[in-house]
Amino acid sequence: MNSPTMGSRQITIGMSDSLTERIITTVAEIDGQSVDELEPLYNAINPEALESLFASRADGSSRPDGEVSFQYAGYWVTVSSEGAVEIKTDDR
Repeated sequence: MNSPTMGSRQITIGMSDSLTERIITTVAEIDGQSVDELEPLYNAINPEALESLFASRADGSSRPDGEVSFQYAGYWVTVSSEGAVEIKTDDR
């Protein structure tokens, strides 16, 4: 259930955190659900591709700046190359 008063939430992903797990966990927390109650993330975006897009290159260097936005479980999720994840309600 989406919280009508929730505007947006931003989290920063640490290097050891799984990007997709943090997205799912945060959305579940915002919604007051368990992660098992949410639709699979792969219904919205390819989780492996998302992880790869923002992972360091094989030589350890970082990727160029950029961001990806997608809808998931009633929210707009925006992931940036700096490791920030913003989750906003989908009030459109």
